[in-house]
Amino acid sequence: MKKYIIIIISIAIIALLMAGCKKDNETVSPGSIYGTITDKATGDCVPTAGVELMPKGLKTVTGSDGSFHFSQIDPGDYNLFITKTGYKDLKSNTITVKSGETAKGDVQIEKLPSVLRIVDGDGNDISDLGFGAENDVTSRTFSIFNDSPRRITWWIEENCNWITEVKSMLSNEQSGTIVAGEQEPIKVTIDRSLLGEGVKSYILSINSDNGSKELLITAGEDVGLPSLTTDPISNLTQNSVTFNGTITNEGTPTYTERGFVYSTSAQPTIENNLGKITSAVNSQPSFSANVSGLTSNSSYYVRAYAINAIGIAYGNDVAFATGSVQTAVNTSAVTNINATSATFNATIIEEGSPAYTEKGFCYSTSSNPTISNNKVTVSGTGSGNYSYNLTGLGLQTTYYVKAYAIQNGQPVYGNEVNFSTAWTDTQIQTSGVSNIGATSATFNGIIIEQGSPAYTDRGFCYSNYSHQPTISHNKVTVSGTGSGNYSYNITGLGYQTTYYVRAYAIQNGQAIYGNVVNFATSWTDAQVQTSAVTEISTTSARFNGVVTTIGSPAYTERGFCYSNYSNQPTISNNKVMVNGSGVIGNYYKNITNLIEGETYYVRAYVMQNGVAIYGTTVVFTTDELPVVYTNDISNLTPVSSAGIILSWNVTFNGYIESVGNPPYVERGFCYDTYSNPTANKQIVSGNGTGSFSKNITGLLNYQVYYVRAYAKTASGTYVYGQTVSFSTFDWK
Repeated sequence: MKKYIIIIISIAIIALLMAGCKKDNETVSPGSIYGTITDKATGDCVPTAGVELMPKGLKTVTGSDGSFHFSQIDPGDYNLFITKTGYKDLKSNTITVKSGETAKGDVQIEKLPSVLRIVDGDGNDISDLGFGAENDVTSRTFSIFNDSPRRITWWIEENCNWITEVKSMLSNEQSGTIVAGEQEPIKVTIDRSLLGEGVKSYILSINSDNGSKELLITAGEDVGLPSLTTDPISNLTQNSVTFNGTITNEGTPTYTERGFVYSTSAQPTIENNLGKITSAVNSQPSFSANVSGLTSNSSYYVRAYAINAIGIAYGNDVAFATGSVQTAVNTSAVTNINATSATFNATIIEEGSPAYTEKGFCYSTSSNPTISNNKVTVSGTGSGNYSYNLTGLGLQTTYYVKAYAIQNGQPVYGNEVNFSTAWTDTQIQTSGVSNIGATSATFNGIIIEQGSPAYTDRGFCYSNYSHQPTISHNKVTVSGTGSGNYSYNITGLGYQTTYYVRAYAIQNGQAIYGNVVNFATSWTDAQVQTSAVTEISTTSARFNGVVTTIGSPAYTERGFCYSNYSNQPTISNNKVMVNGSGVIGNYYKNITNLIEGETYYVRAYVMQNGVAIYGTTVVFTTDELPVVYTNDISNLTPVSSAGIILSWNVTFNGYIESVGNPPYVERGFCYDTYSNPTANKQIVSGNGTGSFSKNITGLLNYQVYYVRAYAKTASGTYVYGQTVSFSTFDWK
């Protein structure tokens, strides 16, 4: 029997040795990595990029086609570290090189953002450089600023006939390099004799190997005709009239002559007219001219004009007729007068000939208003009544009003009337404060009269120190208009604090206040109790507590604190939090990593406004495991028949050194043909400390057995002694 076992083992050893030799004799060949570096945005190949093989430290540079190659590399995992000026450094993903094979290592890299800046003498970014119109200004400067962490190469592209030079003030060149964080001052020189008339512009290109910018260069003077209007005529008679005009823009260069041209045909000019009249040139934009000798009952057209070195500018056509019937208009009393509005009323008594082309009202806070003051138009033609509802007037203000009509381009006014806008004060009252809590309350107010003009803002102001709070203290706004009740739920108030509150409304920018009311925020202590500890084991237990009162303000944290030395534990000892806040009822926490057989003191706690509130102290002791030993077996005896061993008998022996706390409830032995047995449990009656045994029969021949003594605790935990082994071999 023994002989067969030895032969089998020997064969297995030889097989293992042969397999190991075969593996050692396998050939491992070096591999390689080949790849291409490309631009992530364009897909173009990136030449002269640095490529480092990590962790070996081998380095190379990409060729003109962006490719690289590492050869004779041991099989394994590698990374590539890519560097290139103007690009972000990049570490590649893992590349696996296999024996005798070439691994692919293509990588895309991303360009750095543009770091080239164009700045003025104060370091501010600029996009244009203006030389203006002054003849003595022929040079200006700017700087190229390198806002990158690396040196950059720069160059300037320029092709403009009136720009004579663009060069560095340091190197006198149109290109160069700038180190990180430094700048290069550039001087631009122009030849004004080549500008000609008007403003000239040119876009200067400033380039670098890390970004480019464009700078707009401008020089010269704007030129243009003057601008003017032909105003309505005045003083019209059977054969005379007064022409009126206004210069709105003097032009460049400034005009040197102004006046009027008129004709019986539209659009009269200096070359085509019945007459030309000049007016004196002075600092006043308005100018006039009197004309006589006109034909009665005739139609005419007039235009203002102005001349500068560029040419002649004309105003609009104004038509008029001599010998007409005057339009007649009457201004009626103003009605519907309010704080900021009123209704103007008038009557066209005579339509006139030619008929009026526009009607309306003009008004002012001064007497004798004209259409050059405030003017509103009313649609319609013919005679009869008309009105206009005007808003946006000033409060408590006196206004003067005249109706008007435009006949033949000239205003005809009615009589003057006046009125004053009204005013009614907003009235407000503060009601009692309701829903008072620890940090919140409801403010209540009532708008008794919205006022005229109506208030534009309402709300409450409050303070905890001023008995007459204003909107310069604490202020809350409540949306809404009109009269009636309104409220606001305020939060974030101080605890147990007295506050003073007033309702307010803003009328015409002024605050109007209600009466003052006061109130004090409340406080209710949170309450917590510690319940008995349950599910106690050797190193764990379940702490139990109950929140009986949430408190106001409500508690924000709950949990337990415990100690094995202080009988009044606090949160500065061992502390465990339990999820949940501001709720009432039971809560618990399972605690682990306690010390076996140790006495602990526990208190439930809650945190209210940053202060810990504790329940009573509960005491408990963790379980203590019994101490069990497995002694050597005894009485190992074979059971034979006719000289053949049928089975074996044996006696297991154990020893209880400590019963534990609480005491164990069961003891015995476990045995099996495997180490650390837990099967074949054999219970031995009894308790307490000392030795105990168990006779076992029917064990098999030719086996190795393992046995352990055990003790079972009241919580169901098995405590084992050391493993003892023995064999039932017949070696005879």
